[in-house]
Amino acid sequence: MKNLRDIILAGLLLAIGLVLHYITPATGTPVKPDFLLAMLFLCLLIFEDVSVGFVAGIAAGILSGITTSVPGGLIPNIVDKILTTALCLGIIRVSRKYISSYILSVIIPILGTLFSGFVFLATAILIKVLPSQVFVPAFLTAVIPATVGNVILISILFGALKQTTKLYNKSKKAA
Repeated sequence: MKNLRDIILAGLLLAIGLVLHYITPATGTPVKPDFLLAMLFLCLLIFEDVSVGFVAGIAAGILSGITTSVPGGLIPNIVDKILTTALCLGIIRVSRKYISSYILSVIIPILGTLFSGFVFLATAILIKVLPSQVFVPAFLTAVIPATVGNVILISILFGALKQTTKLYNKSKKAA
């Protein structure tokens, strides 16, 4: 049942991220900061199950794609979330032995958001959803603020979720 509980919690986190993504305004370009990524990163950092991670990544891509302000942005969102999930899971699995989870909770949103923004914009330009001259302004006005916001959001939520998980596991063992 651990897997079902993880999927339910991942769904709740993604629902919060969906609301954040939906209410975040565009920043001068058609692209807006993607705070749904923060919730995806939390899922990847908290759950050790790769399958839960990829389910969350695909769901995050679909959810951000249907709430994006970029016309035709569904495909770039799905591509970027799947590739970002793979990159972040790889980094987490390799680094977890050597780096504290709290340090990873800062590294992952930085690298993940920058990578995700790059992949989203590159994919959108390649499939002609966005013109190429939008790349630099969109990266500066959407990806960089989202990176800062995701680091702040995750630094607040990660510790709380880790403590909640520890308490849940203690009460479950006691019962």
